[in-house]
Amino acid sequence: MEIIKNPNFDFIGRARYFVALSVVLILATVGWIATGHLRYGVEFSGGTQLILTFQSAPEVDKIRDAVTKVSPGAVIQTYGDPKANKVLVRIGEEAPESDLDAPARAVRQALADTYGHNPVLESSSEIVGPIVGAQLRQKAILLTVLGLLFQLIYIAVRFKGGVWGVGATIAAFHDVLIALGVLAFLQFEITLNVIAALLTLVGYSVNDTIVIFDRARENLAHRRKDPMGKILNDSLNQTLTRTIISNGTTFLAVLGLFLFGGEVLRGFGLAMVVGIVVGTYSTLFIAVPLVNWWYGRQERAAAPAKATA
Repeated sequence: MEIIKNPNFDFIGRARYFVALSVVLILATVGWIATGHLRYGVEFSGGTQLILTFQSAPEVDKIRDAVTKVSPGAVIQTYGDPKANKVLVRIGEEAPESDLDAPARAVRQALADTYGHNPVLESSSEIVGPIVGAQLRQKAILLTVLGLLFQLIYIAVRFKGGVWGVGATIAAFHDVLIALGVLAFLQFEITLNVIAALLTLVGYSVNDTIVIFDRARENLAHRRKDPMGKILNDSLNQTLTRTIISNGTTFLAVLGLFLFGGEVLRGFGLAMVVGIVVGTYSTLFIAVPLVNWWYGRQERAAAPAKATA
């Protein structure tokens, strides 16, 4: 199956425009996060999160008035399908390690006093102490960095050249960072599900890049006299149909997660949607052109020696 008949796009020649776009997006992401716009979920910030189910339609304003009397900084919002009568209560205040359930007890009591006629069922509760939250945050960062590092080593060994690993790793890091920036900009919380999505993106992005690197290696074996830029660009065109089909079907699947997966999977779905889109163009216009830039430097350095030989 060939979606585009004999494609001959100049990916390498247009790469500089996408590199410029990526630099702008990365700078915007770093600036946005550095100014404190990254929201951590309860897992990483510490606090209490309750999902409450009411027997009849909950009055959010009334619930908010009751809860904020005992926890002024609490966030109250409807959760999931409005017909499910669920409300999410998030309390960010730090409870003493000796009594982490204290904020939740206060909320339950406040709702019992206010909503006695509309019994409240607790669907789920999550309580994380500040020390545990900080440890989880550090481990999440460490896992992401280690994932990128191991991918770099694997590709460098497989392709017998560090530049291939560096190119794929930079593209994967680029994808993760921009996905994180979009989540921060849209005020999505960084939860364990989101971290799982970012780690998935690392593997997916690198796998997508390896397919093209493999084709380039095959072409290089019998076209050693051709410039590296020509070989890489042809490899991108030869694998373009595979890239469109593979990434397109994955995009539709994760879009479904984002749209229909409910509140729990929405952050995961959005991270994957953004990552698939950004990962496709980073493979085409960042990872492969970076390898071309490196080999182009070597070819230019070797040109004077060949001329005098």
